[in-house]
Amino acid sequence: MSCLADPRIEALQQHANASGELSFPIGPDCFRINLRDENIHLWQETFEQIASPANLLLACADNTGDLIDTTLTWVVGSAIRGTTINSSTEAQHLLQSMGSPSEVAQIAIEKCPGLGENLVWAFYLERQGGLIATPVASFKS
Repeated sequence: MSCLADPRIEALQQHANASGELSFPIGPDCFRINLRDENIHLWQETFEQIASPANLLLACADNTGDLIDTTLTWVVGSAIRGTTINSSTEAQHLLQSMGSPSEVAQIAIEKCPGLGENLVWAFYLERQGGLIATPVASFKS
């Protein structure tokens, strides 16, 4: 099911800037939510290719080993890995273990509705290192 019909995502899109993003500067760091339709569609296609059940997609430096033993990276050339988390707190700990500053991970869980519940999110880095999230799909829990 497309997340574009999800009222939580529609609410975020109403507050997005002209480039389709929400930005949350945190000191020298930044967290952004990319809400552009083409970006959401690309992540939905990637999500459909994930073999195991997942509610979180991560652009990782490595495709093997435990997620906590790799780091987040930008999408191009990355290993997209899916996992299932059971709460936003679990997502926060995972993001921190993968290299996100604690303040950035905290704002991410506050600003991503349904994270760890019934909305799939993708997380990746921009080339300058800022954390970016994109809603991917909603599902019934």
